[in-house]
Amino acid sequence: MMFDLLLTNGLVVTPSGAERLDIGIAQGKIVSLRATGVGTPDEARRVVDLKGQLVVPGGVDPHVHTNSVLPTAAESGIMCFGPDRVSEGAIYGGTTTLVDFAHWKPGDELSESFARKSAEWAGSTYTDYALHGTFKEPEIPFEVLEQIPDAVAGGHGSYKVWMTNTTPTRPKQKTDLGNMWGLMEQTAAAGAMLAVHAEDDDIVMYSYKKLQREGKIGIEYMHHAHNNLSEKLSFQRAITLAHHVGAPIYLMHVSAREGVDAIREARGRGQAVYGEILPHYAYFTADDYRQKNGAIYHTYPSLKSETDRDSMWESLLEGSLSTLATDGVCTDLDVKTRGKTILDATGGHAGVEMRMAVAYTEGVSKRGLDLTRFVDITSANAAKILGLYPQKGVIAIGSDADLAVLDTTVDRRITASDLHEADYTPWEGYQVAAWPSMTVLRGTVMVEDRKLQTGPDGSLLKQRVSSDVLNRPAC
Repeated sequence: MMFDLLLTNGLVVTPSGAERLDIGIAQGKIVSLRATGVGTPDEARRVVDLKGQLVVPGGVDPHVHTNSVLPTAAESGIMCFGPDRVSEGAIYGGTTTLVDFAHWKPGDELSESFARKSAEWAGSTYTDYALHGTFKEPEIPFEVLEQIPDAVAGGHGSYKVWMTNTTPTRPKQKTDLGNMWGLMEQTAAAGAMLAVHAEDDDIVMYSYKKLQREGKIGIEYMHHAHNNLSEKLSFQRAITLAHHVGAPIYLMHVSAREGVDAIREARGRGQAVYGEILPHYAYFTADDYRQKNGAIYHTYPSLKSETDRDSMWESLLEGSLSTLATDGVCTDLDVKTRGKTILDATGGHAGVEMRMAVAYTEGVSKRGLDLTRFVDITSANAAKILGLYPQKGVIAIGSDADLAVLDTTVDRRITASDLHEADYTPWEGYQVAAWPSMTVLRGTVMVEDRKLQTGPDGSLLKQRVSSDVLNRPAC
């Protein structure tokens, strides 16, 4: 057979482990995997000798925001960057699939929400993409809830709600617990995943009032507003409600040890609960808010203590937490730092391009994370939880030829000029132990030797969550 592309002599991570394999690719799919140097050499239109570099599935980042008005800048209409900029950073960083949010607006059919957001991505993305159906209203009309089965059948297998308005100053986004119950009933019955931004709104809003009364509104007080008690209470409520309904849930941006503990306990009971962390929650602490431009380290809920930070990697290593996402909200530095207080700080930051390198450096290099587990947290688990597996998230015969080639011999410190998302990075000066040298999307070499090789070529994906993931803690 003539391959379109043959990647030889790479250390390839499959579900059975890491070994030297040649990867044969045809028509965008992986069609051959065999030991390097065994048998008659295969023929291909292009052959690349990877010289022992690490090859993993292209990353799947299950949590990015594009073209969204920044909530704490709502009056100004300032938006974060669009799919073009974010996906360019992602493809340079070895991530080949991004999952964004299609916001339902009152008066919309659910299908219109997905169509509107998909149109923003179509033709401008360097990665493939999927969309969480997202609600930001206190109440979701019954006729909209009843559209969820059709949307799931059409390939939209995940939805999201907020349990808090996050700050007192931004537009409302909280869905009340009763409507969350109704949404859970629909997603559970239709075989979809419900993602939750879980914070206890009463605790958060009281904390803001208390801090304002005490004159403690500098960004260094952010973790007192978005505190551990809020995460504990909200996670317990969300998990209890999901247990009552029999619904799977995906708890986004876990930031406190109490959140980790709640997820671990639920999974120990066999409940289909999945937890996501962000790289900076596993590296920075609330002390970093006191640095110059401390806002660059912030996204909601908040950075917390060293104890909380250290619990993140412990939990990824042991399997209590499932995914490493970014909650990427890409802006340049002037926008990111325009807010100086707990009331107006801009959440989210540019981190999509750094995600794979940070995961390898902090996980594999520093903590001995197994390479198959590295794949789990950077691609496979997100693909499973959101119904994209085994099309995405695995190097296997028949899967999309989405590949990240990582040079693990590097020893370099990152500067913003190395990156493509924004004019700053919270990872300035960070020393990486791996750096992407090639990214392949559906058999097309998108980036090689840190140079973009071709234009945007991403597609909307259909999600179908497996019954295994829906009914027990499967990953």
